[in-house]
Amino acid sequence: MRVVALVHYYVPWYMAGSEVMLHAMLRALADAGHHVEVVVTSHERGPDEYRHEGIRVQCAGERGSVVELLDQLAPDVLVSHHQEAPHAAHYARTRRGRSPRVALVFHNTFPGALAVCRRWRPDLAVFNTDWVADYYRRRRAVMPGTQTLVVHPPVDADRHRTRPGDRVTLVNLNRDKGGEIFCALAERMPDIHFMGVIGGHGEQIVRDLPNVRIQPHTPDPRRDIWARTKVLLMPSVYESYGLVSIEAAVSGIPTIAAPTPGLKEALGEAGTWVRRTDLSGWEREIRRLLEPGEWRLASKKAKARSAELDPGEELAEWVRMVESL
Repeated sequence: MRVVALVHYYVPWYMAGSEVMLHAMLRALADAGHHVEVVVTSHERGPDEYRHEGIRVQCAGERGSVVELLDQLAPDVLVSHHQEAPHAAHYARTRRGRSPRVALVFHNTFPGALAVCRRWRPDLAVFNTDWVADYYRRRRAVMPGTQTLVVHPPVDADRHRTRPGDRVTLVNLNRDKGGEIFCALAERMPDIHFMGVIGGHGEQIVRDLPNVRIQPHTPDPRRDIWARTKVLLMPSVYESYGLVSIEAAVSGIPTIAAPTPGLKEALGEAGTWVRRTDLSGWEREIRRLLEPGEWRLASKKAKARSAELDPGEELAEWVRMVESL
């Protein structure tokens, strides 16, 4: 079976949660013996063509060249997400003869994504959490004839497991992820070592503070992030899941988070919850978790939660459902 993913960005040049999740899903298809390729449309970093972990990635920035490249690749199944989802569905509908089946992955509850699911009626709609899937169903965004599946963003534990470091870390310094809150906490706590990681999307809020290390966007989070992190911060406005919190949990790194539905589903009882705008609460919980006894207890809970979220079963079901298309 020939599977092609049509996307705007791809790993390892863009390591945001959506891209990391989709790559894990495509690798599962490749590991099952299927031919998998990726077409990217907004690839501002990296080469125009490359291979990553056995998957060939080609850049086709012009819309006409995208269609030509998809025609050449002749997919049996076309996979997409975000802004390329309607283009993938439109391409499949307008092909003469045997059209590819369409599997779309939905990572959030934004109105535009619901409209895509409702209008384009993919053969398979994949949701990254139970709460997101329920949200679409309650709003009747899933039309008759569309199969549905929940795949929580997979984490390959062996790619992330390491000995934690000593810093309090925020991954992605844009406003919605909490970049301003991170800077405010670093200013309030000059005795604590912080690390801010440049994210894969959004304008980054970076200030020159003596107790803050800035880590560039990286394809190697185990070495560059988790080996330097003791506590992870996620003061996000919105998280449909919160993949980095589970990547951190593999190494027993606890997360302090704003109580979004996605982070609650991801972390469960392993999370430490603080209202996003409560700076005193964030400071209090940071200092508490940096105490050795409190950190060991939270670390144990994080590792246990990571073990509960083994992705093998959901990825196997994903492969089975794509094959059934």
